Amino acid sequence: MTFENKVGRREKQRLFRGAIPLASESNRVLNIFSYSMLFGTFAAMLGIILYYVYAFASLYHGNSDFDWLLGIFSDFVSIMNAALADSPYLLEDGASYPAIAILVLYPFAWICRKVFSSYAGVEGMDIDELTSRVIRHPEFWVALILFFLICISAVLFLIIKSYKLDLRASVKTAVAVILSAPFVYAIMRGNTIYFALIFLLAFLWLYQSPKAWVREIAYVCLALAGSIKIYPLFFGVFLLRKKKIFASCRVAVYFLAISFIAFYFFPAGMGDFDVFLDNLGGFMSDTERLFSLRNLSASSLLYKLVYLFCPAATESAAFGVVNLVLLGLIFLAAAVTAIATRSQFSRAAIASAVVILIPTISYFYVLIFEIIPFMEYLREYGELPVWKKRLYGVLFLFLFFTFFLLPQCFIPHALAVIVMMVIEERDTVKHEMIPWFKQKRLAKIK
Repeated sequence: MTFENKVGRREKQRLFRGAIPLASESNRVLNIFSYSMLFGTFAAMLGIILYYVYAFASLYHGNSDFDWLLGIFSDFVSIMNAALADSPYLLEDGASYPAIAILVLYPFAWICRKVFSSYAGVEGMDIDELTSRVIRHPEFWVALILFFLICISAVLFLIIKSYKLDLRASVKTAVAVILSAPFVYAIMRGNTIYFALIFLLAFLWLYQSPKAWVREIAYVCLALAGSIKIYPLFFGVFLLRKKKIFASCRVAVYFLAISFIAFYFFPAGMGDFDVFLDNLGGFMSDTERLFSLRNLSASSLLYKLVYLFCPAATESAAFGVVNLVLLGLIFLAAAVTAIATRSQFSRAAIASAVVILIPTISYFYVLIFEIIPFMEYLREYGELPVWKKRLYGVLFLFLFFTFFLLPQCFIPHALAVIVMMVIEERDTVKHEMIPWFKQKRLAKIK
């Protein structure tokens, strides 16, 4: 055996050390998903090519209905542009991202710094027009490809380590993940939510380590995920389940420290904080986004439902109160059941649903968090009742099938997430919480 082969074998053993092979049933399910994702992406590619040909022909004849296609990578361009600015929140389209979410893209923005500086003096240019100009430069594609390679490599590595996959399962999981609709969409948008998932997966991998310093790194990772997109902090229920109250408090401290310190990497420091809150408030209260068929949030579903029967009611103060009560009830029910359940799958399904449904504006890329309950689904597959195996298999296939991106209507995806969350909450109450209270009451009587 050559030296190179020995090194390669040693590295492979490190990556898959402690791997637990999937059960035969779970392996068959993973086969179905990997082949389905491959077929779905191929079908979507054909549809996209035909759509682009039609859009180009329309543009050639003076139709501007397809100008929105120029902004496909607009999130990536917008955040890079903000990262290079003195104040990302005082630009014409002021950023509504937390400072740390902007900073994580700075290395990629640095690659394109000369490109952005060449357009810095152009006035009246919206983000779609800026994107259409920036993507013509090779620096942009270097930055985007690096972004994709780094993010997907980190996600796959952490999934392999967190769920102890062997080589064969890892390859099939890689195909299913890379070609799934949420991951395709997240790369297409170039959104920093990828980094929130990376830090969250790192937390799930490390938080049960026997070493205290490794667990502390896990808590920092959860805080970083929350600093980029606040709702992943809900995965703190994994700590609360183990009654790690002090650890949860440290996560909160780390989150606050990271969130505020990040502002000092920009010249205005905390002077930008109020502007950031104003921009964020404007983004979250935008009625056009609430009405959008691409918004998966519970608030958006409620807004569209009320609008069908009484459009004027959506502008009333009563609607705002009802919306807050609904979000509060969803959050409370999710928190109680996610902490109470013994099932890792149930906890992951409920927590990921909160990340998707609670934000007022929740676009398709948030579904990348569904990869966590999906991996737990594979691990617990043999313990699930037959009807759950079939129902959840269909729901996950629907959520991940790339072809279903094309209609640009994601209400069914939100309903699929709600179905899984409600079923797991109901089963937790029925099969775990109620029997526990009955046992407690009987113990008191005796």
